[in-house]
Amino acid sequence: MSEKKVNATENKAEEKKVEKPAVKPAAKPAKPVKATDNSPDMVYHISKRKEDRKWQVKAEGAAKALKLFWTQEEAIDYAKSVAGNQEGRIVIHKEDGSFRKLKY
Repeated sequence: MSEKKVNATENKAEEKKVEKPAVKPAAKPAKPVKATDNSPDMVYHISKRKEDRKWQVKAEGAAKALKLFWTQEEAIDYAKSVAGNQEGRIVIHKEDGSFRKLKY
């Protein structure tokens, strides 16, 4: 190729370059739920979700579940470990939503 054609090709390539828009910062992670001043410990609820029939461990007042499980036993074991680390309590619900046991 001649020098003029190479320069013309480079100019076209430079013209096609468009500045990329600034990258938006990632969404802030959810803040952990803290115990209120009135209660010194966290309360974790184990309940069954209606939409997917999984057992969830959820901190009281939280919008989302901490973790999902296929069995209630797995959820209880996980909640025990979390509550033990956070000096919390566990409330276990039956499938219908009533309390099975206020515990730990």
